[in-house]
Amino acid sequence: MIIYEQPLNERIRLFMRLELLFHRYKYYVSNESTENVQSALILLMDIHEMTSRLDVKSAILKILDHQTTMIRGYTDNDQEQNAKNEEILDKLEEQTKALYGYHGQLGQHLKSHYVFNFIKQRASITGGLNGFDAPIFNHWISQPLEIAVEDLKEWYGPYQKLEEAILIVMDLIRNSAALEELKANDGFYQTNLSGMKNQNHQLLRVGLPASTEYYPEISAGKQRFSIRFVSTENLDERGIQIRDNVDFTLAVCGF
Repeated sequence: MIIYEQPLNERIRLFMRLELLFHRYKYYVSNESTENVQSALILLMDIHEMTSRLDVKSAILKILDHQTTMIRGYTDNDQEQNAKNEEILDKLEEQTKALYGYHGQLGQHLKSHYVFNFIKQRASITGGLNGFDAPIFNHWISQPLEIAVEDLKEWYGPYQKLEEAILIVMDLIRNSAALEELKANDGFYQTNLSGMKNQNHQLLRVGLPASTEYYPEISAGKQRFSIRFVSTENLDERGIQIRDNVDFTLAVCGF
């Protein structure tokens, strides 16, 4: 099954973008080669750029505080569930404490780093990250791989707290609702968010079998959302909505 996700607010959109960058960075940095080290560096620059422009630390702390309050408010006679809630609370409080303990904006440790910022400036130019325009990059990438990897891990260090916090937050959101089987008549589905039990809507998750030859285009607002299933028959042109009834699964998540 393929899961298609649609964030319902800009904060969750930001977390999902960072989540993707973290995942890709970890992949490249753990599979050592010259090409992978360069890819990991570029991804780290993207992470730095995103966290430098936006107050990500404040955004994630607000979600952590909200989720902690939600879990503390739960009462359940199931001892096993209560034990799970306590475990989640410990994780949330650990991440909250770690982020509050980091003084200043995330990424400030690289703000005055000459080599990182010089390479970042060159990388912003198409084809600019090369050995003749940036000989310092040529020197850095030509070192033994373990030295470059250690540099990357040192530069990434403060982002580790943010990565762990986002993973916990997004895991709670994704697991807050189960996938429900639904049908889209003539390839189209629409419903209101206002009538749903959980009013803290943060993420839509649409599931389709991997063998299908169409995908969902999701349009979401504060009050309602719609899903249009689009054919992949001709990728040279903009896809058109299929006219068949579509069985799919949907979860409206929020925590």
